[in-house]
Amino acid sequence: MLKLPRGLLAFRSRNFLLYFCGHLTSQIGSWIEQTAVAWILYELTNSTILLGLGGLCRAAPMILLGLVGGAVADRARRRALLIFTESTMLVVSSIVGALALTGHLQFWHLYLSSLASGTLYAFSVPARQALFPQLVPREALPSAVTLNSLAARSAAFIGPSIAGVALAFSGYALPFLLNAASFLGMLAALAALHMPAAAPAGATVRPRLRQDVMEGVRYLRRSSLLKGVLTLEVLAGIFGHNSALITIMARDVLDAGPQGLGSLLSALAAGALFGMLLMVVFHTERRGRIIPIAGAVYTLLLIGFGLSGSLALSLALLFGLGAADGVWGVARNTVVQLAVPDQLRGRAMSVVFLATRASTPLGHSTSGFIASLVGGPGTLVFGAALIGVTVATVGRRIPALAATRAEAPDALDATVAARGERAKSEAERR
Repeated sequence: MLKLPRGLLAFRSRNFLLYFCGHLTSQIGSWIEQTAVAWILYELTNSTILLGLGGLCRAAPMILLGLVGGAVADRARRRALLIFTESTMLVVSSIVGALALTGHLQFWHLYLSSLASGTLYAFSVPARQALFPQLVPREALPSAVTLNSLAARSAAFIGPSIAGVALAFSGYALPFLLNAASFLGMLAALAALHMPAAAPAGATVRPRLRQDVMEGVRYLRRSSLLKGVLTLEVLAGIFGHNSALITIMARDVLDAGPQGLGSLLSALAAGALFGMLLMVVFHTERRGRIIPIAGAVYTLLLIGFGLSGSLALSLALLFGLGAADGVWGVARNTVVQLAVPDQLRGRAMSVVFLATRASTPLGHSTSGFIASLVGGPGTLVFGAALIGVTVATVGRRIPALAATRAEAPDALDATVAARGERAKSEAERR
C-alpha cells in the first residue's frame, strides 16, 4: 500500500476520496453564489443594513433548527439525508437563476433563497460532519478534518474569482446556475459511496427528539474545553471577517468593483488554503496549543485590514488573515471532533455548526448594523479587539487546551489510565 504522509492518511479511504471531490465541487458553487448574493444585494438596495439582513435570513433557520438537525443526523441514514438536502438546494439555486435570467429577480427573492438555504444547511452540515467516522478509521480522523477544511478553503479561493468574472460579464443569473450545477458533483459522490449495510451507530430511532437534543447540549456544557473552543467559534463568526464586511470595504474604502471584491475574497481564501497545506505538511497531534497562537495572529491582521486604505496592502493582509484563520479553524474543529463520542457526534457537531455556520451569517447583520454607525474600518477594529481579549482569556483559563492531543475520548482516557498505572508502578518500586 502506498505510504502517505499522516496529513493525507484519509485519502487511503475510497469513500473519503469520493466525498472530498464532491464536497469540493459543491463548495465552489456555494462560494460563487454567496459572493454574488452579497454584491447583488448591495447593488439593489445600496444599504449596509439590508445587506446584513441577507445574512440574518440565512442565520435564523440555522439557529432555530441547528440542534434539531444534529439530532436528526444521529437518527437518520446520513447519506440519504444529504442526498435530500443537496437535491433541494439544487432546485432552490435553479429557481433564483431562472428569475435572474428572465429579469424578474428582486432583492427579497434573495432573502427567501437564503432562508431556504439556511434551513437545509441546518440538517446537511451536522450530517456531513457526523459522516466522517463512516468514511475513515479513527486514526485518520484528524487527517479527514484537515482535508475537509482544505476542500472548503480551496473552494473559497476559486469560487469568488469565478463569481466576480460572472457578475462583471454575464449578469446576475450565471452564478446561481453554476451553483445549481455544482450540487451534481456532491450527489454523484454520495451515490458512489460504499456504505455499511447496517445503520450507523447512533442512528437507532429514539422515543423523543427533544431528549436527544438536550443530551448533546448537556455533554458540551460539562466540558470547559469545548465551551472555550465554541466561544471562540461564535465570536470569530460574529465579529471576525465576513463577505459583507469585505464587500463594504471593497466598494466604500478601496473603491474596487465586483472583480476587486472577487480578488479580495480569493486572496483571503488563498491564504486559508496555504494555512490548510501547512497543517497537512507539518502534522502535529497537539493542535490545541495552536489555537491561542493562531488567534492572536488573526487578531492583529484583522486590525491591519481594517486600517488599510490600499487595495494591494489589503490583498496581502487578507492572505495572511486567511492563513491564520485556516490554521485556527482546523485546530478548533479537530479538538471538537476528537473530544466527542460517536453516538453523540451528530448532536455535538450541530452545536459546532451553530457556533460556526450560523454565527457567520449572523455576523453579516451585526457587521451591517455596526458599519452603518462607525463604518467598515471601525467595525473591523472593534471586532478584532473583542476577539483578541477572548483569545487571551480562553488561553489563560483553560490550560487543558494546550495539552489537548488529536486522540479520541476513549484514547485519551486510556492514555490517562496508562500514565496513572505507570506512576503507581514506579511508586511501588521506590
